[in-house]
Amino acid sequence: MIIRLVKPKAGIALVIVLIIIASLVVIATGFAFSMGVEARLVRNTRYNPDLDWLGRSGVELARFILSKRVPGEERMDALHQRWAGGPGRFAGAMSDGSIAELEPWEELPLTNVQLGQGTFSIKITDQERKLNINSAPEPLMRYILEQHAGVAATDVDIYIDSLKDWMDPDENPGLNGAESDDYLGEPDPYYAKNGPLDHITELKMVMGFKDDPFAYEIFAKHFTAISGGLVNINTTTAEVLELLPGMDPIIAQDIIGFRSEQPYQSVGDINQIAPPEFTDGIREYLSTQSATFEVEVTARVGNDPPRKYRSLLRRVSLQDIRILYFHSE
Repeated sequence: MIIRLVKPKAGIALVIVLIIIASLVVIATGFAFSMGVEARLVRNTRYNPDLDWLGRSGVELARFILSKRVPGEERMDALHQRWAGGPGRFAGAMSDGSIAELEPWEELPLTNVQLGQGTFSIKITDQERKLNINSAPEPLMRYILEQHAGVAATDVDIYIDSLKDWMDPDENPGLNGAESDDYLGEPDPYYAKNGPLDHITELKMVMGFKDDPFAYEIFAKHFTAISGGLVNINTTTAEVLELLPGMDPIIAQDIIGFRSEQPYQSVGDINQIAPPEFTDGIREYLSTQSATFEVEVTARVGNDPPRKYRSLLRRVSLQDIRILYFHSE
């Protein structure tokens, strides 16, 4: 019997062929992936103008809705209304016996609005549901820091004075405050704003707040930097009401519960919930109307991922609703 051995060269050739085949597979896979990415980029570039126009159309729809008032609700903004995503009023008998018919604008959809090749949905949130960090009076700030944020009375002036210094136009620090010289010594140095806060997250850069996560979270959750200044009792939360001096948590919950059946036409209506001695101290912070609204627009074209846009609107009057900013996320 003759035994033939496989020549080494044949084995090497087989290995080389396998390596070449594997390399071609990797190259082909990478090419296919690259082409897929490029195709998506081209498609996104083509749809960019369409998405932008859908986003702007959503803002214009929000402006239109905010320019309308239901008869009998001229002095209030509330969560049951169409702008807030609520059901609005219902067609039917009025208290005077007349029949209410819905106007065309009241039946406009706010979600999945078809426009051209795409759709958009809008969500409107008023900023008056929160306290305003730029206009909150010092006694209120001091009360919240001591009673709700747990800041020691001896340290409160650091928070108060530093916030004042952050917003005032000069570089002269208050007695317990901080200006740019103090912040320039930080590991990541920065200058004091020397102007009103544009967003509540700026507070984490202010002396006192920046080293106190608990206090910062309370203010970040319940304060805003842009609003009319007063809190809309028809849209706020019980948690915000509880921050006000002397407000009992049970009464705060009762105030919120009452509006679900009958929104407040005036601040004085809260006396139906509690006697004046419990509410007189907070009425100066309250209103029944909103003037500043954040609009979130979700735009989509085809099966591609949606794109979000944000805009801030200021309602000066029903005829004058201004766009403060508009940008994509």
